[in-house]
Amino acid sequence: MALRRLAVRGFRNLRRVELELDAGANFLFGPNGAGKTSFLEAIHYLAIGRSFRRCPDSEMLGFGEPVLVVAGSAGNGEEAEIRFDGREKRLCLNRTGVERLSDYLGWLPVVVLLLDDIELVRGGPAARRGYLDMAIAKGRRDYIGVAGDYRRAVAQYNRLLEQRAGEVLCRPWEEELVRTGVEVYRFRLGAAERLLAAAECHFAALAGESARFGYRCSVKAEPVEPARLAEAFRERLEQTRRRAEEVGHALVGPHRDDVVIERGGRDLRRFGSVGEQRLAAVALRLAEADFVADSARGPVFLLDEAASELDERRGGQVLAMVEKRGQVIYAAARRFEAPGREFRVEAGTVKEVPAA
Repeated sequence: MALRRLAVRGFRNLRRVELELDAGANFLFGPNGAGKTSFLEAIHYLAIGRSFRRCPDSEMLGFGEPVLVVAGSAGNGEEAEIRFDGREKRLCLNRTGVERLSDYLGWLPVVVLLLDDIELVRGGPAARRGYLDMAIAKGRRDYIGVAGDYRRAVAQYNRLLEQRAGEVLCRPWEEELVRTGVEVYRFRLGAAERLLAAAECHFAALAGESARFGYRCSVKAEPVEPARLAEAFRERLEQTRRRAEEVGHALVGPHRDDVVIERGGRDLRRFGSVGEQRLAAVALRLAEADFVADSARGPVFLLDEAASELDERRGGQVLAMVEKRGQVIYAAARRFEAPGREFRVEAGTVKEVPAA
C-alpha cells in the first residue's frame, strides 16, 4: 500500500502543501525547523487519526489558521480526510463521515521510525505496552474497543481503591477487570509472541548477535486459555488486594505487563549501550511492519533521520529492509544520495526537486 497524493493545510508550520508521492522511495531534505518532521506527522495523523508526538489536536493547528486539513489518497483509490477547527474533529473515509476511530484505522497502514524510538527500549513499561497495543490495533481494528473497555474498568476500579470503598463495592469491578482483561490478553498474547519473535530475528540480522525479546505477564496461566486466565487473574487480584488498597491502584493485569529485552543475560534497558538500544528499537519497528503486512497490506514507512544515528553499514541495512516492505518517506537535514523522488522542505513549503 502506498500514499500517492497528499494535501495539507494549516498543520503546524505547513501552510499549504499539495504533492504526489512515489510508490517506492521519497526523500525530504532541508534545514532543521523547516517542517520535515511536521510533514511526516501530517501523514501519520491522516493514517492513524493522531500524532506520533502524543499531543492534542489543538497543538497541530497552525498559528493563526482557522482550520487544519489533511487529505490524501492511496494507490488502491481509497481517500481520507481529517479536519479540525479548534473545537470539532471530523474524519472522512471515501467521502463518508466516520464517527469511530476503529472504523477509520487501517485504511493506510503506517510504521514510524524516529530517533525518539530509543525510549521504547530504555523508557518505562508504558511505552512498550503502547507499542504492542498500537501494533495490534493497526492489524485488528476491533482491538481498539476491547482495549478501551479495559482502560475504563481499570480507571473505575482505581477510583474505588483510592476512595477506600471496600470489598463489597470493589468486587463487581474486579469481575469487570477480569472480563475485559481476558479479552485484552486474547489479542495481546498471541500478537506479542509473533511481534517479539520477529524482533529477535531483525535484531540478529542487524547486530550479528542474538537478543531475547520476551513478554512479562503479571497474570500467569497454564494452559493459556480464557477460563484459566480468568481464574488466574482473580487469584492475583485477591493476592494483591491489600497492597492495591494501600497504593490506590490495581497491581496486576495487562496494564502492568512489560516487554523484556535482554542480551547475554543483561537487561538492555538498564545495561545496554546506546547502539544496542537503538538496534533493538529498530528491530521492534521492523517487527511491527511485518505484523501489519501480515494483517493488512504493506505499510508506509515514515523515517525521521532514524538511520542517521546508526553506522553507515547498519543505516544502509535498515533502509534496504524497509524499502523491500513498502513505501518509504525519509526525512533528513541533508540531501540523500539514493534512487527515489526528492523534495526540498523550507520554511513550511515542500517542493519536488526535478530529476537530474
